[in-house]
Amino acid sequence: MQRIAVALLLVILVGSGLGVIFSKHNSRLVFIAIQQTEQELDRLEVRWERLTIEERMLSEHNRVEKIARKKMGLTELDRKAIIYIRL
Repeated sequence: MQRIAVALLLVILVGSGLGVIFSKHNSRLVFIAIQQTEQELDRLEVRWERLTIEERMLSEHNRVEKIARKKMGLTELDRKAIIYIRL
């Protein structure tokens, strides 16, 4: 009877140890996944900042006006050529 109790306790001890090892391994895998996700988030935030700066630069009024003048041949109207209509 005592041998059965010792064997049962040994099986429980080994099972408990394996459970701890399995749990620790899983927590490390989850931690690695979290770190990779955080690195990806940081990379995407940097890219987003660059894109917003680029968008602001491309949409500046002076730049749009220069492109319109160059590509479309737009010119500024003479003040005398402007006709105002009252509604």
